[in-house]
Amino acid sequence: MSDNPNVSERTPTPPVDLAEVGNQLLDEARESSGRSAVTLTPSDGGPLKQTLIALSAGTELAEHPSPGPAAIHVLQGAGTLRFGDETVHLTAGQWAPLPLDKHGLTADEDLVALLTVVPNS
Repeated sequence: MSDNPNVSERTPTPPVDLAEVGNQLLDEARESSGRSAVTLTPSDGGPLKQTLIALSAGTELAEHPSPGPAAIHVLQGAGTLRFGDETVHLTAGQWAPLPLDKHGLTADEDLVALLTVVPNS
């Protein structure tokens, strides 16, 4: 669990309205550190981990390696994904795999995205 009180493993009751929860997370992000998240845990307890993240405009997630194969799906807003010398601009509705090597993300505008990871065992 993160030291940030707004990045937690709160699990909403299914079915989850991603737009509604995303807007709540954006409100939290704007009132605090610029970011907020909720981990969505599948009921079958499988290895898949999905996290709904919200970043207020200008907030940056520092470069970090992925804990396993991962992908990001931008639901609202826009951001820039950085890895090595490359950058990819993502907007609402776009999906991209994340490299296992170090990568970072900056919210070009308020951003809500669904992060999917299958952690290495």
